[in-house]
Amino acid sequence: MSNDNRIQKVYISGKISGIEEEAKVLFDATEETLKHLGYDVINPMTLPHNHDKSWERYMREDLKALLDCDIIFMLHNWKESDGAKFEYSIAMKLGMPIIFENENT
Repeated sequence: MSNDNRIQKVYISGKISGIEEEAKVLFDATEETLKHLGYDVINPMTLPHNHDKSWERYMREDLKALLDCDIIFMLHNWKESDGAKFEYSIAMKLGMPIIFENENT
């Protein structure tokens, strides 16, 4: 957390496509952990995706949410996801702090 006493907003990034049920459990557990640590958490799986449900539309909504965050949290499986790799690239280019989940968890 930063020194400005403002609660930092963190975006969770990881693989969703093809493992939706497993991803929901993983993203929700990560959200609870990060909330317990004092972060305001944005979980892309709980965003109100009111659109045509295409990958491109999901990414547009998710990227809007990412850009409103201070930090990105990369789940251990992020390298298996085109969307998460895209989110990582944007975070890197914007100089956002990046937290990586332990690869062994």
